[in-house]
Amino acid sequence: MDRVAKEVALTTSDWEMTFQVEVPAGPTRLRTLLPLVQSLTDAVVAAAEQADLGKGHSISCRKGCGACCRQLVPVTQTEARHLRDLVEALPEPRRSQVRKRFADARQRLEESGLFDRLLQSAAWTSATFLELATAYFQLGLACPFLEDEACSIHPIRPLKCREFLVTTPAENCSRPTPQSVRSVPLPVSVAAALARLDVPSTAPCYERWLPLTLAPDWAEQNPDEGCLRPGPELLGDFLAQLKVTPSPPTPQGEGRKMSHV
Repeated sequence: MDRVAKEVALTTSDWEMTFQVEVPAGPTRLRTLLPLVQSLTDAVVAAAEQADLGKGHSISCRKGCGACCRQLVPVTQTEARHLRDLVEALPEPRRSQVRKRFADARQRLEESGLFDRLLQSAAWTSATFLELATAYFQLGLACPFLEDEACSIHPIRPLKCREFLVTTPAENCSRPTPQSVRSVPLPVSVAAALARLDVPSTAPCYERWLPLTLAPDWAEQNPDEGCLRPGPELLGDFLAQLKVTPSPPTPQGEGRKMSHV
């Protein structure tokens, strides 16, 4: 399929990054752009980490520290369908093992009374989310992809997982509060932009999220991904959610994919 290259600039009042991206020229689904969105997230987070390091803050996250993998991790609808397919593509017996972890998590959430509220993100406020996140964490539910206190899908982990890095002592994450855990500030949230793009313009809510532990079940019940759209148009809408503007297209092959300068 033909591809179109665009240069993209992400800017705030005191921050700027430039990227070269490529998207399919023809009919495309939003999920096709997910690898690009993941790479963009990684680049934004890496730049924010460097800026924070310059202010004397160093990342305390390490492999083997799985406290954050027991938090309420919100994912977008696009990611939910991707995670569903990822689970189904696993070889046996691992597929059955991961499915059981998801089923066990769902049962715990139903028994706790949190299940229905976690699927009503249109009604979430900041206070509501904090309340739900606290109650969820107290259940001690490990992410179904957590194995030996490490992420088993780290290269393709959700956007919110990519965006969350802390600079406070690792032991604080076992009893997190807004005062005890400091995360790296990001100039933009790519995850939030994708969540906004998932929501039709006629919907009553601004963003729509799903708990990671309920994502595959939701995707099974909501298989419709909407109509196909031209790749450049889809990218333009995504960038609008980030409040950035792409430059005119360049011939295929010019520039580097998702590299930042």
